[in-house]
Amino acid sequence: MRNSLPPMTPRVALDPRRNQRGFSLVELMVGLAIGLIVVTALLVLFANASATGQNLGRSSSQIENGRYVSELLREDVRLAGFFGEMPDPPTAPVYTNPDPCLILPTGFVNSPFGLPAPIQGIVPKDATNPGPTCLSDRKDGTAALVVRRLAVNSTAVASVVTNQDYVQYSFCKTDPTTTSLVFSRDAAAFTLKNFTCAGANPVRAYVSRVYYVANCNICTGSGADATPTLKRLDLVAGGLVITALAEGVEALRFEYGFDTDGDGNTDSYLTDSNSPGASGPTSLWQNAMTLKSHFIVRSLEKILGAPTTAAAAPFVLGNAATAADPGDGYARRVYSTTIRLNNPSGAREAP
Repeated sequence: MRNSLPPMTPRVALDPRRNQRGFSLVELMVGLAIGLIVVTALLVLFANASATGQNLGRSSSQIENGRYVSELLREDVRLAGFFGEMPDPPTAPVYTNPDPCLILPTGFVNSPFGLPAPIQGIVPKDATNPGPTCLSDRKDGTAALVVRRLAVNSTAVASVVTNQDYVQYSFCKTDPTTTSLVFSRDAAAFTLKNFTCAGANPVRAYVSRVYYVANCNICTGSGADATPTLKRLDLVAGGLVITALAEGVEALRFEYGFDTDGDGNTDSYLTDSNSPGASGPTSLWQNAMTLKSHFIVRSLEKILGAPTTAAAAPFVLGNAATAADPGDGYARRVYSTTIRLNNPSGAREAP
């Protein structure tokens, strides 16, 4: 029988190397180029995200410093002129403006009954008006503010601090009529009695402080810098102590609202350069009922990608001044707030 199957073709063994094929040089170069483009795009994206994050952090810190300064000034100025619970004075107080640099302060007097002014403005510093010598490294073109009051909490005579100035009032009918108050740092001097006349009346610590802008945060030594900083000078236990409050504050200006008719309301505003006035009610610091503070806060580091050219519009510090943008890469913001002096204005309000 005849075989109908086709003849078998002999199988040829294939060399596996003939089926393996690599990239050509052109394909390899195209792949590398695409990879470089992708990596570059990712690096740019990461760099932009990193810069945005850093700028956001710097901006947040700047805003936080501005809010902190606003709240700090508001809380302290509202307490200005708090001189404790005092007996009715025999005459209207005679107000004075003691030198804020004195370590032996004055202002509280028995006859005629006298008190220090609740606030006192210091004109912007320049060659003609250098200002108090105790405000070290004060920045040119910036104003300063003196705030005076007594401590909110009273202190027992037995607990007074050495060299700290205190005020004690008399509420006892048997105390000498010529001595309505004692202003001293000597514990033995506080002999005025309380309402029951059975013990010494408590005392309150005297608070005198000055807010100002310095050219630097750390001004001496190896860590000295050139960061403008809001500082405060305090009279503490017979010495002057300077405390840095907020970095980046580079301008500080004020407007003062004066009561000209005795009703406790503001009738006229004067800028810090023109305060106090030459005559009349606006020439007396005790008639200041409100205060407008204006200040510029800059970022502590330069903003990445910020323009290095100055903006055309200046920063407006109320009616007190304007400040040009230096175009140095730092972000800046202006903060303004109006503060009422509750104690002197409230005392004048009609019931």
